[in-house]
Amino acid sequence: MHRSWLRTKVNESKEKVTQKVTERAKSMVPVQRGAETDTCMVCGRTMRQTAVVRGDGRVCSPGCARKWAEGLKD
Repeated sequence: MHRSWLRTKVNESKEKVTQKVTERAKSMVPVQRGAETDTCMVCGRTMRQTAVVRGDGRVCSPGCARKWAEGLKD
């Protein structure tokens, strides 16, 4: 076996694992206990808990931000 072939296979498997972990992390919705939960004002999805920004007027993604901004134009 050639070294470059092995390196290619190792890199492919690392990329595959990274993609799976990223996909799993994006699909998980964090659960907040106790205090009130913030939700996206467009789709209603639960937002991540942050110490800096809380309250109304938050969106979960650039897509929701675009939808919200298009609503302002009307």
